[in-house]
Amino acid sequence: MSEEESDGGELLGAFAKEARQRCDMIAAGLDTGTTDFEALRQEAEALHATASTRGLRRLAELAGLMESDLSEAAEAGEIRPNRASQISEAAEALAAGVQAAWKGEEEPPDVGRSLSQLFAM
Repeated sequence: MSEEESDGGELLGAFAKEARQRCDMIAAGLDTGTTDFEALRQEAEALHATASTRGLRRLAELAGLMESDLSEAAEAGEIRPNRASQISEAAEALAAGVQAAWKGEEEPPDVGRSLSQLFAM
């Protein structure tokens, strides 16, 4: 393994840990009924940026959809019906997707399901 591959693996491993923490924060906030959607949006924005930087296109797209919904909720002061559970599920799928990418495994099916749900508006 080259030094660059080793560094890439270490960075992806660090992102897997970061993604788990950020996704847990998003899910916990939504599951407990928070109204601080801006804080959750910032978490999704960070996930979107890092997934994009790491070349994880579908995961970046998923994080971007989460960010968009949370931005809308922050502006409106409330989240659309059923959207909190969908974003919470998407956060879990995203964390699992980053973990799979780090381990060199296939993308979990929940990533595709969550993308479809969040696209469906």
